[in-house]
Amino acid sequence: MKKEWGSFKSIEGSLLWIYANQLCVYQDNETITLHSMEPILKIRIPDSSETSYWRINWKETDLGDDILLLKEQDNPEPLDYESVDWPEEKHTIMSSSFFLEQNNIQKVSGYGFEENGNELLSSIVLEMDDRFISIEAGPVITIKVTTTAPDDSGKLLF
Repeated sequence: MKKEWGSFKSIEGSLLWIYANQLCVYQDNETITLHSMEPILKIRIPDSSETSYWRINWKETDLGDDILLLKEQDNPEPLDYESVDWPEEKHTIMSSSFFLEQNNIQKVSGYGFEENGNELLSSIVLEMDDRFISIEAGPVITIKVTTTAPDDSGKLLF
Protein backbone atom coordinates (compact mmCIF):
# COMPACT_ATOMS: atom_id res chain seq x y z
CA MET A 1 0.00 0.00 0.00
CA LYS A 2 2.80 2.42 0.84
CA LYS A 3 4.20 1.94 -2.68
CA GLU A 4 1.06 3.59 -4.07
CA TRP A 5 1.38 6.36 -1.48
CA GLY A 6 4.85 7.13 -2.82
CA SER A 7 3.48 7.60 -6.31
CA PHE A 8 0.39 9.48 -5.18
CA LYS A 9 2.14 11.90 -2.83
CA SER A 10 4.41 13.04 -5.66
CA ILE A 11 1.55 13.81 -8.07
CA GLU A 12 2.07 16.96 -10.07
CA GLY A 13 -0.06 18.44 -12.79
CA SER A 14 -3.71 19.23 -13.17
CA LEU A 15 -6.73 17.42 -11.82
CA LEU A 16 -8.87 17.38 -14.95
CA TRP A 17 -11.91 15.32 -13.99
CA ILE A 18 -13.45 13.24 -11.26
CA TYR A 19 -15.39 10.35 -12.78
CA ALA A 20 -17.68 7.69 -11.30
CA ASN A 21 -20.46 5.37 -12.40
CA GLN A 22 -22.74 7.30 -10.09
CA LEU A 23 -21.70 10.63 -8.63
CA CYS A 24 -23.97 12.50 -6.20
CA VAL A 25 -23.09 16.21 -5.91
CA TYR A 26 -24.27 18.65 -3.23
CA GLN A 27 -23.42 22.28 -2.55
CA ASP A 28 -23.66 23.95 0.85
CA ASN A 29 -22.42 27.56 0.89
CA GLU A 30 -18.71 27.35 -0.02
CA THR A 31 -18.43 23.54 0.05
CA ILE A 32 -19.18 21.13 -2.78
CA THR A 33 -19.55 17.52 -1.63
CA LEU A 34 -19.37 14.54 -3.97
CA HIS A 35 -20.31 10.98 -2.98
CA SER A 36 -19.29 7.96 -5.01
CA MET A 37 -18.61 4.25 -4.60
CA GLU A 38 -15.34 4.17 -6.58
CA PRO A 39 -14.27 7.49 -8.10
CA ILE A 40 -11.54 7.84 -10.71
CA LEU A 41 -9.32 10.95 -10.79
CA LYS A 42 -7.95 11.98 -14.19
CA ILE A 43 -4.68 13.89 -13.85
CA ARG A 44 -2.70 15.59 -16.63
CA ILE A 45 1.06 15.25 -16.33
CA PRO A 46 2.87 18.66 -16.36
CA ASP A 47 4.10 19.97 -19.72
CA SER A 48 2.50 17.05 -21.52
CA SER A 49 -0.75 15.88 -23.05
CA GLU A 50 -0.37 12.55 -21.20
CA THR A 51 -2.79 11.66 -18.43
CA SER A 52 -3.00 9.09 -15.68
CA TYR A 53 -5.98 7.74 -13.80
CA TRP A 54 -6.18 7.12 -10.08
CA ARG A 55 -8.79 4.68 -8.84
CA ILE A 56 -9.96 5.46 -5.31
CA ASN A 57 -11.43 2.62 -3.28
CA TRP A 58 -11.74 1.66 0.38
CA LYS A 59 -11.41 -1.27 2.71
CA GLU A 60 -12.44 -1.92 6.29
CA THR A 61 -9.71 -3.11 8.65
CA ASP A 62 -10.17 -5.99 11.10
CA LEU A 63 -10.87 -3.39 13.80
CA GLY A 64 -13.59 -1.70 11.71
CA ASP A 65 -11.67 1.40 10.56
CA ASP A 66 -11.98 2.63 6.96
CA ILE A 67 -8.84 3.03 4.83
CA LEU A 68 -8.26 4.40 1.34
CA LEU A 69 -6.88 2.24 -1.44
CA LEU A 70 -5.16 4.12 -4.29
CA LYS A 71 -4.30 2.58 -7.63
CA GLU A 72 -2.64 4.33 -10.57
CA GLN A 73 -3.74 2.99 -13.95
CA ASP A 74 -3.49 3.79 -17.67
CA ASN A 75 -7.23 3.65 -18.32
CA PRO A 76 -10.44 4.55 -16.48
CA GLU A 77 -11.51 0.98 -15.62
CA PRO A 78 -13.97 -0.09 -14.22
CA LEU A 79 -15.87 2.74 -15.94
CA ASP A 80 -17.42 2.25 -19.37
CA TYR A 81 -15.05 3.85 -21.90
CA GLU A 82 -13.76 3.65 -25.46
CA SER A 83 -10.19 4.20 -26.61
CA VAL A 84 -9.76 7.08 -29.07
CA ASP A 85 -6.78 8.49 -30.92
CA TRP A 86 -7.16 12.22 -30.44
CA PRO A 87 -4.28 14.61 -29.74
CA GLU A 88 -5.47 15.54 -26.22
CA GLU A 89 -7.53 12.46 -25.32
CA LYS A 90 -6.98 8.71 -25.23
CA HIS A 91 -10.39 7.71 -23.84
CA THR A 92 -14.02 8.72 -24.14
CA ILE A 93 -15.63 7.97 -20.79
CA MET A 94 -19.33 7.29 -20.39
CA SER A 95 -20.02 8.10 -16.73
CA SER A 96 -20.88 10.86 -14.31
CA SER A 97 -18.17 13.50 -14.12
CA PHE A 98 -17.11 16.61 -12.22
CA PHE A 99 -14.76 19.32 -13.53
CA LEU A 100 -12.84 22.10 -11.76
CA GLU A 101 -11.57 25.16 -13.61
CA GLN A 102 -8.63 26.06 -11.35
CA ASN A 103 -7.09 22.61 -11.23
CA ASN A 104 -3.31 22.83 -10.66
CA ILE A 105 -2.18 20.52 -7.86
CA GLN A 106 0.21 22.39 -5.55
CA LYS A 107 0.60 19.84 -2.75
CA VAL A 108 -0.67 16.40 -1.75
CA SER A 109 -1.09 15.36 1.91
CA GLY A 110 -2.14 12.00 3.30
CA TYR A 111 -3.71 11.42 6.72
CA GLY A 112 -4.41 8.28 8.66
CA PHE A 113 -3.63 6.28 11.75
CA GLU A 114 -1.58 3.40 13.09
CA GLU A 115 -3.02 -0.05 13.58
CA ASN A 116 -0.96 -3.07 14.62
CA GLY A 117 2.25 -1.17 13.87
CA ASN A 118 1.20 -0.22 10.31
CA GLU A 119 0.39 3.27 9.05
CA LEU A 120 -2.96 3.22 7.25
CA LEU A 121 -4.27 5.97 4.95
CA SER A 122 -7.79 7.26 5.67
CA SER A 123 -7.89 10.54 3.73
CA ILE A 124 -5.96 12.66 1.27
CA VAL A 125 -5.99 16.39 0.65
CA LEU A 126 -5.07 17.99 -2.67
CA GLU A 127 -4.09 21.64 -2.28
CA MET A 128 -4.99 23.47 -5.48
CA ASP A 129 -4.39 27.07 -6.61
CA ASP A 130 -7.37 28.48 -4.72
CA ARG A 131 -9.10 25.51 -3.06
CA PHE A 132 -8.67 22.19 -1.33
CA ILE A 133 -10.02 18.79 -2.29
CA SER A 134 -10.30 16.22 0.49
CA ILE A 135 -11.05 12.56 -0.17
CA GLU A 136 -12.21 10.42 2.75
CA ALA A 137 -12.48 6.62 3.01
CA GLY A 138 -15.79 4.87 3.62
CA PRO A 139 -18.29 2.55 1.94
CA VAL A 140 -19.18 5.67 -0.02
CA ILE A 141 -16.11 7.80 -0.77
CA THR A 142 -16.65 11.44 0.24
CA ILE A 143 -14.92 14.17 -1.77
CA LYS A 144 -15.16 17.77 -0.55
CA VAL A 145 -14.14 20.86 -2.51
CA THR A 146 -13.59 23.86 -0.22
CA THR A 147 -11.79 27.20 -0.17
CA THR A 148 -10.32 26.51 3.27
CA ALA A 149 -8.05 23.70 4.47
CA PRO A 150 -9.97 20.79 5.99
CA ASP A 151 -10.08 20.48 9.78
CA ASP A 152 -8.67 17.54 11.71
CA SER A 153 -8.00 14.77 9.21
CA GLY A 154 -5.99 12.51 11.51
CA LYS A 155 -2.25 11.92 11.75
CA LEU A 156 -0.22 13.41 8.88
CA LEU A 157 1.43 10.50 7.02
CA PHE A 158 2.86 12.44 4.04
